[in-house]
Amino acid sequence: MTRLSKIPTFTIRHASLDDFDAMGPLWHQLDGYHQGYDPNRFPGTPKDAPRSSAYIAEQIHCADRALLVAEKCPTIEGEGGALIGLSLVALKTCPPGPVYPVRVKFEIENLVVAETSRRQGVARALLNASEDWARQNGASEMLLNVYAFNEGAKHFYESLGFQPLSIQMVHAL
Repeated sequence: MTRLSKIPTFTIRHASLDDFDAMGPLWHQLDGYHQGYDPNRFPGTPKDAPRSSAYIAEQIHCADRALLVAEKCPTIEGEGGALIGLSLVALKTCPPGPVYPVRVKFEIENLVVAETSRRQGVARALLNASEDWARQNGASEMLLNVYAFNEGAKHFYESLGFQPLSIQMVHAL
C-alpha cells in the first residue's frame, strides 16, 4: 500500500521587516480579543498600527528574542504567502536567588493564529519552532501567561503539557 504524505499548507520562519504590514491583522486580532474581555486592562489601540515598525524591528534584531511567523504555502492556483500566525518569544536569564540557581528560560509573550487557520496545527507548529529556538539558545524551561478569561488557550496549552506554576491575582484600587 502506498502511503500518501500530507503536503504542507504552511511554513514557519523568522519574521523580517518586510512582514510588517502582513502582521497587522494578526496583532489586531490578538489585541481585539483581549480588549473584548478586559477593556480596562487592554485599552483600544490605533487601528492603523497596533505595533510600530520600530517595535517590530527591535523584536526581529534583538539576540534574545525571536519573532516567528507562520506563512501559508503557495497553491497551484497561486494563492499563498499570507501570514496566518505569529509567535513572539523572549529568552530571560533569572539571577540566582536564596533558593535557586541562575536559570535561563524562555517566555512566549504572544501567540496568535488567524481565525480562518485555526485547528490546522499552526499554533502547535509555532510552539514547536519557538521551543527549538529557545533550546538552541540555552533555555531549560518555557513559560507563558494566559489570562483567566482565555479558556481556549488554557485548554490548548494544557493539552501540550503546560501546567499552572502560580496564580497571579489583581485587585483594582
